[in-house]
Amino acid sequence: MELAEHKLFKSFQRFKTFKSFVRSKTKKVNIQRLFHFLFLCSYCLVVPSGVSAQTTVRIAFNGFGGTAPLFVGQEAGIFKKQGLNLELVFIPGGSLSLQALIGKSLDLLMTGGPPVINAYLQGAKIKIIAGVTNLLPYNFVVGTGIRSSEQIRGKKIGISRFGSNTDYVVRLALKQFALAPNEVQIIQVGGSQARLVALTSGAIQATVLSPEEALVAQKMGFSVLLDFIEKGIEFPHVNFVAREDYLETQPQTVRVLIRAYLESVRYYKTHRPESVKKIMALSKLPERQMAEVVYDGSLRATPDDGKPTLKGMEVVLDAAAKENPKAKFLTVQQLLDLKFLP
Repeated sequence: MELAEHKLFKSFQRFKTFKSFVRSKTKKVNIQRLFHFLFLCSYCLVVPSGVSAQTTVRIAFNGFGGTAPLFVGQEAGIFKKQGLNLELVFIPGGSLSLQALIGKSLDLLMTGGPPVINAYLQGAKIKIIAGVTNLLPYNFVVGTGIRSSEQIRGKKIGISRFGSNTDYVVRLALKQFALAPNEVQIIQVGGSQARLVALTSGAIQATVLSPEEALVAQKMGFSVLLDFIEKGIEFPHVNFVAREDYLETQPQTVRVLIRAYLESVRYYKTHRPESVKKIMALSKLPERQMAEVVYDGSLRATPDDGKPTLKGMEVVLDAAAKENPKAKFLTVQQLLDLKFLP
């Protein structure tokens, strides 16, 4: 732009007025200079209003559950059409990824309700701005030789990190088994792949996995002792989370992103072949049938309107209050900022 203005200024210096420029060398009109002059004029007038740079939004996620619509929408050009360039980053564990969000290494985060509540209680200025998946999509997977809940007693159970979704779900499973957390050994292992490796090596005897991961585990000879998916329990499994300062300074970017995301959800739900293919690629599933099972389950868990589950948030908040007295004075509405939803 500055170069164009400089050239334009030089043109005016050489030719005091447009009239003198046209009349110079009347018998031999310099078409090349005239074209150059007009091009510079049109460049200076048109380019600033006609070109808009893509806005990059850095988003982290903890697992591939619930993220498929985002990837499918990106490949379909939905976000690009809205002037957005998504930089998607995998960070295992909600607690760890929230540290990155709070530290401003991320713009947005896709994570579960439990780590959000824990971070908020510790003073984090964050809000849930949309719901991605609203049902509990976990299976409690056990090692070979375990056939009943009673055999879980005293065993090592792997989670990603304390305060994460997996931590909450393991404790919920123990409640279903009529076991107290102190009757087992809950161990921080890391992401789902690390937990599956630990289960294979015998370092842990049980863990919780997403549907696609549980299918892989079953192929390896492990068993599902409890299927939360069949129970249809409302749970804030994945949500869009943002810092309050980002929402204040970038409201239009957030609004456009949520609009594009909801369009991506519609595309995901109406383009089954593409969506199943993407699930296979993301989860590295060996069989298409396995990806189709995951896809079918996601249709019910993924809200069309982007609203998070208030009921699920209440349940998680009640559970947090038993561990942290501060949670008793916290309401679900304090955790939400849904003004960016259409």
